[in-house]
Amino acid sequence: MIKLAAFDVDGTLIDRDVLPDSAVEALHRLKSCGVHLTLCTGRSNVELNGLRGKLGIEWAITCNGCLVTRHGEAVFGKAFPGHTIRHFLDVAERLNQGMLLYGATGMYINRENDPKFRQAQQEIGMLEPAVLQKGAPVPDIYQCIIFCSEKDEAEYLGGNRDHYYVHRWRTWAVDINMPGMNKAVGLQHLARCLNVRPEEIAVFGDGRNDIEMFGYAGMSIAMGNAPEEVKRAARYVTRPIHEDGIAYAVEQWIMPELRK
Repeated sequence: MIKLAAFDVDGTLIDRDVLPDSAVEALHRLKSCGVHLTLCTGRSNVELNGLRGKLGIEWAITCNGCLVTRHGEAVFGKAFPGHTIRHFLDVAERLNQGMLLYGATGMYINRENDPKFRQAQQEIGMLEPAVLQKGAPVPDIYQCIIFCSEKDEAEYLGGNRDHYYVHRWRTWAVDINMPGMNKAVGLQHLARCLNVRPEEIAVFGDGRNDIEMFGYAGMSIAMGNAPEEVKRAARYVTRPIHEDGIAYAVEQWIMPELRK
């Protein structure tokens, strides 16, 4: 029986600012059946406050699995060493590139009005980050988004690309997380907290950074708007987000499990 359901955010639960009513109703239905709910995203913790409240969800796995929170408070996290962040900032300054940093309670950027950040903000919606002053102390950082081409990644990572978790979501933007981290790792930690087995977990996603958690959970569901690579990794493929994909999957595959 499904005891925990995890939902990616962008392209799965919401499209920019659009959250389908059918998805809200489906999540409330799961919750009323005693299923634990969590968001599981590459977004920052602070960006989820409104969505968590609207959906009545206490748990969130953010920063591609590097930070797990309950009611917005960290219960598990794997941050970058400070010297790694300083290196990334030095390279970004040298290459005149923007870099977004996700902490547990804030978002930070290395320069004002970076054009690529503004493009990302326009395309997917992002909160306005605080600007880091050169030489100012930097809090613990759980994810970096670097606005650079794939060719420039080597300037930041050297020959250690495979050492990090790297998720490129635009030709000009890439997530970088600590080694060994991904959404499945964060989900594993939450499952241990809730005493839930992998076969009792259902996960929903539409991106390449969802593939690891598809492999971990007993029931994996790709959105109909996902790339073919992601669909192939999932057990089921539901309808697209704007065709009530969440509600369809809940009724089609999860509710029969709960009725047993």
